[in-house]
Amino acid sequence: MKTDTLKVARFGLLTALTLILSWLDRLVAPDMLFGIKLGLANTVLLFAIYTMSWEDCVLLMLVKVGLSGFLFSSPTVMIYSLAGSSLSLGIMLLIRKKPQWGALAALCAAAAVFIYLQKDGNTSSDIDVVWTLVLAGIACAGALVVFILICTGKMSGVTGTSLAGAVAHNTGQVLVASLILQTSGLLKSYLPVLVAIGGVVGCLTGIVAERVLKALHYQGNLPQKESPHEDE
Repeated sequence: MKTDTLKVARFGLLTALTLILSWLDRLVAPDMLFGIKLGLANTVLLFAIYTMSWEDCVLLMLVKVGLSGFLFSSPTVMIYSLAGSSLSLGIMLLIRKKPQWGALAALCAAAAVFIYLQKDGNTSSDIDVVWTLVLAGIACAGALVVFILICTGKMSGVTGTSLAGAVAHNTGQVLVASLILQTSGLLKSYLPVLVAIGGVVGCLTGIVAERVLKALHYQGNLPQKESPHEDE
């Protein structure tokens, strides 16, 4: 009974926290930049992946999408959010045991965006493309560093999992949006931007979640190779 009570209390606390962070995400990100957010609420889901069962993670994700959709957005946005969150959660649960693959996937995605934009000579001088190139470059560098640190055992796998989840979330949103709007133009014009941003935000989200797990002494709940490392 005590265990069930603690489980319910923790689930309620995480639900409240993800709603607060979703609200902060909405305040920070301009409405005109669809899909571009800091991803603060995703730190809660990432935390849940390493401390709760997959069933509870799915339930938390559904509650987050439903409540934040009703409170802060519209049914259409809820559909986009559900698509992105579902793909993101599925990917993170799959690669949680092999987080280096998440960092590698994010590296390949960011590199593909960088190469794609470099070859696009018609828009190479556009300021938006320049910023996307910068973000893609930062995402490449960050993902490469994370991949090396995970493989050498100097960093936990939390950040690698976060990287994969962030890129998957943005990809899922754009794929569903292109289906609903019946246009493939988003895949060429908007997906590169969100992949680049997802790589950068995924690194930051993973670092925050790793610090939280370490501060709350949740290392015992993680496989040894994934536990946040102790500082030298």
